[in-house]
Amino acid sequence: MTALQSIIKEAKAIRKKNPKMEWKKAVAQASAIYASKHKGKSPVGKKHAKKKSAKKKAVGVIKKKVVRKTATKRAKKKPTEKAVLKSIKHAVSVQKAHMGSVSEKAMHNLKEVMHKIHAIEKQIENHKVAIKKTINKDHKTIYKRQLVGLKKYLSELKTHAREVKKHI
Repeated sequence: MTALQSIIKEAKAIRKKNPKMEWKKAVAQASAIYASKHKGKSPVGKKHAKKKSAKKKAVGVIKKKVVRKTATKRAKKKPTEKAVLKSIKHAVSVQKAHMGSVSEKAMHNLKEVMHKIHAIEKQIENHKVAIKKTINKDHKTIYKRQLVGLKKYLSELKTHAREVKKHI
């Protein structure tokens, strides 16, 4: 680990203990800690001499003006793989929690509707048998009216079941 890395690590630990502290102050403290551990030698804040090179003069060449853009904003760091996986797991757990309650309710509604459909189909069969067995015309007309009503109710239940299935 280089000196700079160890100072940064120490500065992060200091900031973790005292989050309101400015980063510059935390680095300064970390640098002082590093210097005390390494006999007063701290690389932070020291400027190194630049190497000078001999410049060549060009005759008759027109120099173009070079515009350099200064990076005022810090370049965004790519998220680590661990951070991406963590966010995906969180999103999946939230989605499961939301979808789980909806699908359980929809499943319960579907079971109820299917149970009603089964009961109505039995009633329709019983009415058909009753119509065949009855001799009295008045009773036959009553059974037939009831049969028509049951068939309408059955078709509505089947439509409702189709709609509930869409929510599962």
